Amino acid sequence: MNHLNHAKNTWLLGATLRSRRTRLKRYTFGDQWGDIVLDSNGIPMQERELLRKMNHHPATNNIIRQLVKTVTGCYRMRVKERAEGKYAELDARTFEEFLISGCAIHRLSRHSDGNGDSVKVSQVNPARFFIDMDHDGTTEFLGELHDMTLKQIVMRHSHGSRQKAAHIKRVYEGANSRIYHAPRAMLGESVNDSVSFLDAPQGRHRLIEIWSFETRERLRCHDTKSGAFYYAAMHEVQGINAENRRRAKSRHPPINTRWEITGEWRCRFLSPTGEIIDEYTADSHPYIYNFYPLIDGEIHSFVEDVIEHQRNINRLLTLNDRMLATAAKGVLLFPDNQKSPHMSIDETAQNWAAPDGVVIYRAIPGLPGPQQVMSSTADLGINGMVEQQLRLIEEISGVGGALKGATPSSSTAAAHYDSQRESSLTALADIFESFESFTQRRDNAVKNFIS
Repeated sequence: MNHLNHAKNTWLLGATLRSRRTRLKRYTFGDQWGDIVLDSNGIPMQERELLRKMNHHPATNNIIRQLVKTVTGCYRMRVKERAEGKYAELDARTFEEFLISGCAIHRLSRHSDGNGDSVKVSQVNPARFFIDMDHDGTTEFLGELHDMTLKQIVMRHSHGSRQKAAHIKRVYEGANSRIYHAPRAMLGESVNDSVSFLDAPQGRHRLIEIWSFETRERLRCHDTKSGAFYYAAMHEVQGINAENRRRAKSRHPPINTRWEITGEWRCRFLSPTGEIIDEYTADSHPYIYNFYPLIDGEIHSFVEDVIEHQRNINRLLTLNDRMLATAAKGVLLFPDNQKSPHMSIDETAQNWAAPDGVVIYRAIPGLPGPQQVMSSTADLGINGMVEQQLRLIEEISGVGGALKGATPSSSTAAAHYDSQRESSLTALADIFESFESFTQRRDNAVKNFIS
C-alpha cells in the first residue's frame, strides 16, 4: 500500500500540468471559450455561457490549429529529408503533443512474434503519466495508468501460471474493485480530459504501473584462486567465510569480498486496492521522456505562447459581430397616422422590400413620409487590431507566410522570400532540435533494450 500511496501523491503533483495541458488542447482544436470565469454575481461559469447570458455570440477564428499543423508539417519534411522514417507516424503525433503540451513520452516494451523478440515503441499520454522528477529531469519514481479488460490483464501478467491467473481474477472481481468505474466516452470524444487515479471506464480495469529505483546491499567477490569476479547476496557471507576458513587450512588463496550498495529498477503492477499483480527488476525503466524547456523545472509549450493573442482575436471578432448585429439595416419608419386604409402594414412591408413595389400611404402636409434607416458602424479600428494580433502571432511563433507556403506578391524577390522562410525555421530550430534529441535517445534505447 505504501507504493500505491506514493504513486497517488506523485499523481496529484502533476495536477497543474494535466489541467494546463487540457486547456491548451481545447484551444488547439477549437474549443476556445471554455475557460471558467465569474459573472457579475461571482458565480463561476464557462466564458461562452457568460457571453450568451449577455446576448453575445462567441466568435472563433482558430489560428492555433493552423500553426500546429504548419510546424508539424515542417517537422515531417525535415525528417523525410533525412530519411528517418521508421517511426514517422508515431513521431509526428508525438511532436504534435510536444507542441501542445511541451511533453513527449515513449515507452519501450518487448514484443514477441514468429521471428523472435522485437521492441515495441508506444506513445504515452501525459494525462496518464506520473513522475517524481527533479528540476533537471532525473527521477527515481515514475509510472503510468493503464485501462484494460480482465482478459488482457490475465494474458499479460499470469506468465503461464493458472494459480496466478486465478489470483488476478479474484482481485479484480472482488467487492472492493467493483466501485472503480467511470462512464465510457463516446466514440471520437477525448478519453483523457478527466482521468482520475483509481477510476477506470465501464468494462475496463485500472492497472497502475510503477517503476522505482531501489538500492540493495551485496558483496563484490574476487576469487583469488580462480581469478573470477562475481557478486553475492549478503546472506551468502557465512558460506564465503566458511570457504575461506577451509582454504586457510589448506593454504589456498582466499575469496576477497567488498561490501557495496547497488541500484536497480523495480517494476510493480498494482490494482486500485493495492495488491501486486506483477513485479520484476530491470537495469532501467522503459520510459523515454522530454519536457520543454524545463528551466527550473517549468514546462511551457509552443501553443502556450500564442494563447492570449488568440483570445484577443476572438474578443475582437465577437465585438465586431455584436456591433454589426445591433446596427440598423434597412429599418422602415412608418408613421402610424399616415397608414392608408387601403393597404395593411404587412402588405406595406412586402411592397417596400419588393423591387417594383408600390406603397400607398396618407400624406400629411408639413410632415415627412415613411423613411428607411440605414446606419453603418463606426470604424473603431477592429480590422487593424485583428491584423496586429495576427502579425504578433507570426512574430512570436515564428510561423510566417513564407513557412506556410503563401504565394508571395509580384514585388517580392525570390531571395527575400527564401530569407523569410529560413528566418522562420531558425525561430523554430530550438523546438526541432529538442524533439530530435528525444528521438535520438529513444532510438539508442531501442538498440540497447533487448541486447
